Amino acid sequence: MFSFKKDMWSRHWYGWLAGLAALLWLLLKSGTNPKRLTYPCQRAALPVATGWLLATAAFLAGSLFFRRLVRVSGPVLITLGCLWFIGSAPDVGFSIDKDIPALPVWEAADPVSTVYVLDSIPLTPGSLAAGDETVPDEYLFDPAMDTLLSMLAVDGVYLYRTSAHPEGLIGSDNIVIIKGNYQWNGRNTTGTDRVKGLIWRILNHPDGFSGEVIVCDNTQNIGTGFNANDNNSEDTEQCIIDVVGTFSAKGYPVYYLDWRDYYWSVVDEYDAGDYNDGFVYQAATGVTYPKFRTPSLEYYISLRHGVRDSLAGVYDPSRLCIIDFPVLKAHSWAGATVAVKNWIGVVTTAYADDRFGGFNPMHDDYFFGTYALVARVMAVTWPKLTIVDATWTTTTGPSNPTAVIRTDALVAATDPVAASWYAARFILTPVADNPSSTNPDYTWMPYGRNLHAWAAFLSDSAGYQVSLDSSAITVRGRGILDPDTLRCGDANDDGILNLLDVSYLINYLYREGAPPEPLEVADVDSSGAVNILDITYLINYLYRGGPVPVCPW
Repeated sequence: MFSFKKDMWSRHWYGWLAGLAALLWLLLKSGTNPKRLTYPCQRAALPVATGWLLATAAFLAGSLFFRRLVRVSGPVLITLGCLWFIGSAPDVGFSIDKDIPALPVWEAADPVSTVYVLDSIPLTPGSLAAGDETVPDEYLFDPAMDTLLSMLAVDGVYLYRTSAHPEGLIGSDNIVIIKGNYQWNGRNTTGTDRVKGLIWRILNHPDGFSGEVIVCDNTQNIGTGFNANDNNSEDTEQCIIDVVGTFSAKGYPVYYLDWRDYYWSVVDEYDAGDYNDGFVYQAATGVTYPKFRTPSLEYYISLRHGVRDSLAGVYDPSRLCIIDFPVLKAHSWAGATVAVKNWIGVVTTAYADDRFGGFNPMHDDYFFGTYALVARVMAVTWPKLTIVDATWTTTTGPSNPTAVIRTDALVAATDPVAASWYAARFILTPVADNPSSTNPDYTWMPYGRNLHAWAAFLSDSAGYQVSLDSSAITVRGRGILDPDTLRCGDANDDGILNLLDVSYLINYLYREGAPPEPLEVADVDSSGAVNILDITYLINYLYRGGPVPVCPW
């Protein structure tokens, strides 16, 4: 019969080993940088490792073999020290401590494309992790997204399609598809703070919004998908399901949809009489794309042809707006995931053997080869706007949520190739663990080879105006927003123009709140007085595409 101590060990030895493994994991992966302890894997391991240390200390304190342990403590400490050193040595582990260079801007003489770069990300006002109607409305906007879209508007790229701006991107009755990046988890997914800010701006269309917003991706048949671990956000409890749930609970037409649900479904277009959800497959080209009924059951969507009017028997492409919204990351196979590569989440990888001769040939010869299947699909499902989320950038990918570095940037363009080139060249490559693979200018390496092939098809065969030539791309930063313009309307003097300034003015005018300093900063219509008209002016600018604030200075 076993003794009590031996029985305890035989039944719980795995707990001791798990604790030791957790401790070694923390030493190896955190190195000398304590900030890494905040990452999801380290946070999960920390209590296990701490418990092991406490239990071990308690055991040793009362052990009859303590003196014997002293004789081996030296080798133990040396071993742990070596492990710590290995985990913190350069180029071993993760690229958290790499320098992030300043992001360049320039003017091209005769640009084909314009890229907009926001080089800092202010804090978002609050979390939507509750996922219900209890979330305050003032948490719904995102100052980074507001600033980025203001940069585009100042330069003549308008988010809203109105009578004043008929060339705007989104009509008041549009079905807006936000094609995010949710195949993996954590920081490897499109940031939920940025997505909530974009959704809020769409919902505040100046003509009212009667359409729908759907966050979509095809996470393929690998067992991931939209889930509670999609938490690339300031509050790491706020996943994309929480964001959508908050808007939906407040009565807004916002949904999410994983096209993985139709992974194996082969369908025809609606005009062939097929109203089933699934992927249309063109055998001659290999192109696949989804068609589906929206989660509200109100609309039928062909990602290629637009919103289907079943009664009239026609498609309306003007009512469909697709926004390409990837997260920036290195990719072991493609070199990098940016705007064009994000379109692998528009196709289905089902039936790879029959269609492409296997899973590897599908990638090597079709997706990433000169055939440029990714670009062929993008050409028939063209996004009206591309936004690259580089708040965090994955330095080696695509699936490790801890191999990330905070790069604090957003990139936007109507040209997904130019956005891809800039983000990969100036944000990802300087911090990547394998920079030669991610550099879009190295045409003999994975990402350079792929992006050039995709660009060649989109430009030469599909006829889109795209570019990855720096001499044909203008890059504009926040400098296009005049400093006086930025200061004008910033009633609470926090450096950001948003809903909080509206609240500040209301408190000042009607609730005996403190006045703005100086008072002229609130005279956004230059009338010589601060009153309700300034509040209306500011709301129109922030959420209805109104004119930029102009203060009397």
